[in-house]
Amino acid sequence: MKRLTKLNPNFATTLDKLIEGFSIIDIKGPKCPTVESICYDSRKATPDSLFVAIRGAQSNGEQFIGQALSNGATVIVAETPYSPGQFSDIENTTYVQVENCRETLSFIASKFYKEPSKKLRLFGVTGTNGKTTVTYLLESIFQSQEKSVGVIGTVDARYSGKVQASSMTTPESLDLNKELSEMVQNGVDHCFLEVSSHALALQRVDNLHFETVLFTNLTRDHLDFHPTFEDYKETKKSLFKRFPNAKAIINIDDPVGLEIVAENPSSDFLKIGLNDEAEIRATNIQLSPKGTKWILETPCGNQKINSKLLGIHNVYNQLIAASGALSQKISLETIAIGLEKIKKVPGRFESVETGQPFSVIIDYAHTEDALTNVLKACKSVTQKRTILAFGCGGDRDRGKRPKMGRAAFEGADFLVVTSDNPRTENPDSIIDDICKGFPKTANENAEFIRISDRRKAIHSAIEIAQPGDLVLIAGKGHEDYQILNSGTISFDDRKVAIDALAKRYPR
Repeated sequence: MKRLTKLNPNFATTLDKLIEGFSIIDIKGPKCPTVESICYDSRKATPDSLFVAIRGAQSNGEQFIGQALSNGATVIVAETPYSPGQFSDIENTTYVQVENCRETLSFIASKFYKEPSKKLRLFGVTGTNGKTTVTYLLESIFQSQEKSVGVIGTVDARYSGKVQASSMTTPESLDLNKELSEMVQNGVDHCFLEVSSHALALQRVDNLHFETVLFTNLTRDHLDFHPTFEDYKETKKSLFKRFPNAKAIINIDDPVGLEIVAENPSSDFLKIGLNDEAEIRATNIQLSPKGTKWILETPCGNQKINSKLLGIHNVYNQLIAASGALSQKISLETIAIGLEKIKKVPGRFESVETGQPFSVIIDYAHTEDALTNVLKACKSVTQKRTILAFGCGGDRDRGKRPKMGRAAFEGADFLVVTSDNPRTENPDSIIDDICKGFPKTANENAEFIRISDRRKAIHSAIEIAQPGDLVLIAGKGHEDYQILNSGTISFDDRKVAIDALAKRYPR
């Protein structure tokens, strides 16, 4: 695919116009300097740029004000007061003190790029699992309606056959507004955005205009970032409180979905699920190794769906996407065409096929709930063993490791416990935490093995498999790297699986 077109229209403006309507604490230096560009990375500062000193996970942007100035920045936005003599050229440099740099960045980024989210129909998809699949399904449905669509999410940002790999699920507010602006300039009329809890907590989606917001589900995740599960939950729920004028599509089979509905009585909700309380439902569900068949029941009629996607979790994903399309008055027939076009989503129950006599599946499942669901889907695909190779990330929530271990042990027939992205942690210590979720008799019955090297673990899982079995390689999905203590290396589960199959079945 082509890379995203980088358009460079002249967005130059003046500082007074950028901060008009925004509350600032103090301003030193020229009040109306020209702003040619905005940055939060001092290395990207250029002549006449505005540098916002946001706080990151590892460092404070105020440490890099000097570098931004040396690269040409003439406006500095920071949270601490200006100190006389802090830099020498105050006569030609403007220092703006604000209460919250992230809030400021979001506000001025939207203004600088002429509020692009108001010039297309923006959908925000949030929840623990399913966000990526829902955006792919929405994209397929709307393209079937001959709409020009864009997607911004975990895998990439793309529109009109152009693509740019993503480094995070939801970009920083400045990058997000820039991408939306480029979509608008290229004629995109609908954009489907994955909204992470990090993005909500760090105010990346503030000052956007959402047409529709969608909730998939909520389970334990990201407790390395959020202090408690309650904080994580409230952060996710805040999307619906911050944008009460957006159409809200809520999975009410999830208890947090019910909370969202109860806490936002004035919002325009469309409730989806499998139970009778849902306004849009999935019924007559038939799961098989070849896909899923179900009936989409709506107030405007019913529609048969015959999807290649496997598992009950993908019925929910399709139901949410279908409801988003119905909210835009897309016909049931077009919705069915769009849903049935999708054969796979990168790293989401993705099959690796080289002619071997057993199945090999790659999946991104990295939470207890996601792993449980994907293992259930595996059981519907094979009558024989499910062999699972998986691990947990390092420097992340340790509390979910034994929970994932328990889900893995209960859902698979044999486990190869390995590393994921160990980062600075010892992979064997992470595996110890996972194994705490196993029954005490597990090792005695040889129901799992430990191999900390992920490449060797995948090779081992494929060597163990017999005809009719299914090998599930979970945790990394579409990712093409692994983060070790020594640094980031190239690593793609799909390619490693293909290498292992070639070794076992040489041509």
